[in-house]
Amino acid sequence: MGTETQSKMLNLLDQAYQVTDDFDHLDALLDSASSYLFEDQQNAVVAKGLPHFAELDPFLETHINRLENLLAQHMGDEKQGLTLGNHAQFVLDRTGRVITANEQARALLSGGAGAFFDALPLSPDSMVVIRDLVREIAAGVQGLERIIYLQIGAEDLHSAFGYCRAIPIDADNTGLHISLSYFDWSPAIFHNLQNALDLSDSEGLVLEGVLQGLSHQQIAQSRGRSINTIKTQIKAILRKAGCSKMNELVHLCTSIAYVIGLTDIEAPTGQVSQDWVTPKQGLQTLALEGGRTLSYYEYGDPSGRPILYWHGFFQGAYFPDTMKRDLLRGGFRLIAPSRPYFGYTSGPDENHDFDTTTCQDALALVEELGLGERLLIVAHHGGVSHAFRFAHMIENRLSGMVMVGAGIPLTPEHIRFMTKQARMTSTASRHAPSVLKLIATMGIKTYRKKGIDAFMNTHYAPAPLDHKSLDDSAILSKLHQGMFHLVEQGADAFVHDGRSQLADWTSDFKAVNCRQSWISGRHCHLMGAHFVEEFVTSNTNHPVEIVEDAGYNVLYQCPERIMDKIREASDWD
Repeated sequence: MGTETQSKMLNLLDQAYQVTDDFDHLDALLDSASSYLFEDQQNAVVAKGLPHFAELDPFLETHINRLENLLAQHMGDEKQGLTLGNHAQFVLDRTGRVITANEQARALLSGGAGAFFDALPLSPDSMVVIRDLVREIAAGVQGLERIIYLQIGAEDLHSAFGYCRAIPIDADNTGLHISLSYFDWSPAIFHNLQNALDLSDSEGLVLEGVLQGLSHQQIAQSRGRSINTIKTQIKAILRKAGCSKMNELVHLCTSIAYVIGLTDIEAPTGQVSQDWVTPKQGLQTLALEGGRTLSYYEYGDPSGRPILYWHGFFQGAYFPDTMKRDLLRGGFRLIAPSRPYFGYTSGPDENHDFDTTTCQDALALVEELGLGERLLIVAHHGGVSHAFRFAHMIENRLSGMVMVGAGIPLTPEHIRFMTKQARMTSTASRHAPSVLKLIATMGIKTYRKKGIDAFMNTHYAPAPLDHKSLDDSAILSKLHQGMFHLVEQGADAFVHDGRSQLADWTSDFKAVNCRQSWISGRHCHLMGAHFVEEFVTSNTNHPVEIVEDAGYNVLYQCPERIMDKIREASDWD
């Protein structure tokens, strides 16, 4: 390893270790990985010294294991509930002037005796709450005792509980004594609030922004949504919470958070954070030789025409209900095995490679289920290379193949077309798989912390049409499930399946002569539809349909058209 390459490797590791302390550092890690992999990232020119097709690097594997241990410790140290502390006390007279304040209050509120409360660094809503209490004191109320919620700070807001009570300050006057316990909202609290109020993931993130003191515009910008969408979601949150005003919602959430903080303060975050679990509805398993397990899904008519479905990379075998009903009505039995390392399927035995194991697993399933002749294959996205390897193996038993948003054997031109992040992961997959495993490991941990929607927004940011589909809760839930399926066993699926997709499977493509039909979204940001059309039509006479108003999520954006393709293929001899 040359001096420059070694320096880049050390920088890469340094950035990775920084992510263990600050998950917002992931972008810097990705930039460092790009610098390590490319001489010219924009044109996908690989750095000198990287091998053409590398194996896993023992040096990096050691660091990845160490990083995972550090992250596990870090996550275990975070507790559910509120970090509470009584730090500040001050007293207001009937005019709202601070007549006494302890040292903590002076530091927190940037002011001591003589200042009026409306000059203190409090949020507008907090000002309203205190003003109302001061008015009660001025009106002669002596039995006042209340817990309020405040937001303190000129820029970075701190949340606080205020225990307020009326106290005599001299023989004739009553003052308002406020004892503050400020706290930090933990991720676990936000998760529990979301569950308590029965909010969707998107609504939960909007509520998080509200409780952190962000404006509607700031929430919209951070979520990549329109301000009208945010306002609609806030109305839905208010309705579910049974509140008519925002301050009522905040007080309700604070009360729930306070109770949770008192009752479960010692529970580790890992016990209550958002579950990233591969769906089990429709899931079945097959015991394989050597103690391995193959998991697979079945949909449609159990006695119907068999379809072997090869799932995508980010998107697994999860379909909208409309497609499931169409499969049933159409007399189709769709069987979708999870490839090794995806979902609940075991990784390969030590002496077997990923591609061979994947095909052998599928063959074992076909034989176990007695699927017989005239088997129809449907392949989605990154499942295409595996589908052709398997089709090459059993071609005399096929009736045909339907390719949905499927890719083709990759060339440097295709990689240059990809988004920056996809270009980097594709190059790492081929030339430095341990670098891919490193960034995938840190990325998974980061987005488990930040939430699955944060990943979705980042992943689809370069693709406006697909990003818009995130607003459709039915599509979003399937995208979530696909991601959980991909990372159920950590980063291994990223590494091994990615390498298979990037290997040259042209010979398998050319060896398969059964009838085929291809359909792609015009606006796919990972594989340009024009590349697919040019490759397929120049090598075969199979039809390629380009859907103009679809992108990477073509399966979910036009499910009726996909079902049309399947029905057409079922009539092939």
